Amino acid sequence: MGWRFRHSFKLIHGVRLNLSKTGLSCSVGGAPLTVNVGPRGVYGTASLPGTGISYRQRFGGSHQGEPTPNLLPVTQPHTFPDPGTAVVPVPLPIPTPASVPVGMPVQEVHSASTELLTSEGLKDFKQLLQTAFTEHEDIGRELETAGQEKQRASERYLSWENGFLLKRVFTKKFAQRKADSETADARVSELEEQLRLTTIATHIEIEREQAEPYYQMRDAFASLSESQAIWDVKSFQRIDKFHERSTADSKVTRQRVVFSLGSCDLLQWEQKVPHLQNAKGGDLFLYPGFILYRAAKEAFSVIDYHDVKGNSILVQFQELETVPKDSKVVGQAWVKANKDGSRDKRFANNYQIPIALYGGLSMKSDNGLWEEFHFSDLERLKRFLEAWNKFDSSFPATQKN
Repeated sequence: MGWRFRHSFKLIHGVRLNLSKTGLSCSVGGAPLTVNVGPRGVYGTASLPGTGISYRQRFGGSHQGEPTPNLLPVTQPHTFPDPGTAVVPVPLPIPTPASVPVGMPVQEVHSASTELLTSEGLKDFKQLLQTAFTEHEDIGRELETAGQEKQRASERYLSWENGFLLKRVFTKKFAQRKADSETADARVSELEEQLRLTTIATHIEIEREQAEPYYQMRDAFASLSESQAIWDVKSFQRIDKFHERSTADSKVTRQRVVFSLGSCDLLQWEQKVPHLQNAKGGDLFLYPGFILYRAAKEAFSVIDYHDVKGNSILVQFQELETVPKDSKVVGQAWVKANKDGSRDKRFANNYQIPIALYGGLSMKSDNGLWEEFHFSDLERLKRFLEAWNKFDSSFPATQKN
């Protein structure tokens, strides 16, 4: 096919990702030209099929000998602090700026823009995804228009073809209608083939040493997704306990989200991966070797696990809503309390609320990733974090800080 209708078409054969104990590398295309992106930079390999002759050229990227980032996705995630030292937030609405006490600012929890989040070593990989996605979207729009034109041309042609008089009286116009219909049909066929070729078919190869702990982590995530409640923490604010008449440390705004096994349309892979829904930014997809942060159709980042630092805490939460059945209630608190925690009798409608025990997970990176989640099922969270640590430990200690 000569690509007569779209000369700017960029052919992308596919992506092969290789995850081993040395890190993640990416190969694009196939013989005679392959581009490899890895920790040591970007290389192009030209080969003559069937001859064994090839030539390799370095294009850029990090220099050999530069230290690779530390692969440490979670910092001691299964070590929970003593419950007595945990944060005790209250899910009350964040007050308006005029009513916020001096020295008690609202802290918004959010990640930086997608332009900043991508890890340095994965910028070339992101550019590849961006190019393929943009090309795919452009062709998709052209295909939609071409389909409409094909339908109109076909209707014009068939209206005369199925008749008797017009095609015999106006033979040249009939021939033109037939040619227009065939051209429109050819254009649709060509664009459909280009659309197929710009869909990145991703093949991910994982060495057994990393594959087993990754899939165990995925299984633990699937179990974690069955928690009765998962909240995305949107903001928090330290409490002026004296004026608020509260024993809590912080006010928290949160929103229910759903975790599940899924996939992102940027990559065509037969396996499903952990998908973390985000109420205030991009969703996160935990692929082998990298985290895909997807904020919008054309706004995404690719983050290396090496760059992500995590922490987990035990959260005693003074719950104003219904406590999920998979959570533990560890105490009671008064909505309005004295300094010693006893009931403040000045408030006639004062009542007790349960203190629920939740698990908290924080994910941060130096490039601006900051996401916080709370989970109702503490045991499922522990198992997931332990599985994540096993995946981390499958990499050599020399790659860690």
